[in-house]
Amino acid sequence: MEITKKISELIWAARLAQMPSEVLEYSKSLMLSALGAMVAGAMLPTAKIMMRYIQRRGGNPEATIMGAGFHSCVENAALANGTFAHATEYEDDSLPESTSSYTQIPPVLALGEKLKASGKEVLEAFVVGNEVQSRVGIACLEARRHGYLNLSLSGTLGVAAAAAKLLKLDVQRTTMAISLAASQAGGIVRQSGTMSHYLEMGFAGRNGLGAALLAAEGFTSSSSILEAPRGFFDLVTCGQVAAPEDIINNWGKPFRVMQVGIKKYPCCYHMQRIIESAVKLKEEHSFSSDDIERIEVEVNPMLPQVIQYPEPKNAEEAQFSLPHGMAAALLEKRIAPESFSDERVRDRAFREMRQKVHTIVHEEWGWATTGWNPIVTILLREGRRLRKELGYAQGQPPDLLPVEEVIKKYKTCTDKVLGSQKIEESIRWTLELENLDNICRLIDTMAFRVHSHD
Repeated sequence: MEITKKISELIWAARLAQMPSEVLEYSKSLMLSALGAMVAGAMLPTAKIMMRYIQRRGGNPEATIMGAGFHSCVENAALANGTFAHATEYEDDSLPESTSSYTQIPPVLALGEKLKASGKEVLEAFVVGNEVQSRVGIACLEARRHGYLNLSLSGTLGVAAAAAKLLKLDVQRTTMAISLAASQAGGIVRQSGTMSHYLEMGFAGRNGLGAALLAAEGFTSSSSILEAPRGFFDLVTCGQVAAPEDIINNWGKPFRVMQVGIKKYPCCYHMQRIIESAVKLKEEHSFSSDDIERIEVEVNPMLPQVIQYPEPKNAEEAQFSLPHGMAAALLEKRIAPESFSDERVRDRAFREMRQKVHTIVHEEWGWATTGWNPIVTILLREGRRLRKELGYAQGQPPDLLPVEEVIKKYKTCTDKVLGSQKIEESIRWTLELENLDNICRLIDTMAFRVHSHD
């Protein structure tokens, strides 16, 4: 099967009007979640470094660098805003493909701003880009086992697809865009807990846009790069690609947008169920943090490969530290970005609580992102043994986060820098995005500057 070309045909044929209404509505919730993370991320130390870097590079003023007070070319905007969104670790995820809607949204918005695209065009491109990254991610699950970060690996192809849709490229040039993106796709799970992990989402946005823009100019590449021997699938899965024809056969049945989960906690996806289990135990039983003698968390062998910092040294590592996440769940009244800050990492109570956490790895559960449930057990000094096992956390399919909760999350992310009027206007424009004739009207409501760039 000519996978690369057939994907391009599906991209070209896709129309928002033919997509289910729930896909449209939930896509707007995902947009609002990502916009909030872009704002919150622009206030973090990572953003200050990125803003200085982008400012030195210059670039045509085509799209907004969130929080910077200046514009740059679309590729730079995708690089910066994607990095900002990921830096919060609020990014939305879907499984088993381990991709994120946040990979698609910053570059789609940047290109939409340059093209003065309508809200309908932006939503259509987002759904298409997410479908490509998700379907390719499912086919390439083995890549994750080998250490690739699917979020940016297949995400780069998704961005190229979304950009091709916005640019209204024909099938041939869309094929070239995907092929050019395949040459630039990457991402390493081992970078988790570092600034580079955030940057890999920015790279996916920049490289995917660049691929589509080159294709629009007539740049050529292999038209069978995905399925050909020694092509993308063979290389990233070491020859173990899974049913690549299902990318075509399962397209839109249903759209994978509906499998994206919105995080409640600003840390790695694989910690969400574990933290919620501890929070529920705290709510359901009467005990204080001083009553806790030991905490046991039973997981499969995949999780320690990602959640790899038992004693974090900084905020980045704390977002990928199981003991720190448990400490936040049991010590904090409300888990927020500051729960994973440098200050909390150094806090004595957090240090002591982290020492009580013990991870038990069940090799027999298999190496997979889904199909198993973590078990949290809290042993109290007076002898009680409290146990919780969750199949999924709130906000994760099938328990999708209601739009009211997404609005709360957005306000938490934006209330320090956007005034109440801008917050309400940006919420309204996002949730009515299909009626917006120019995406710039939404982006303009979110203008602010948080750092000096000297």
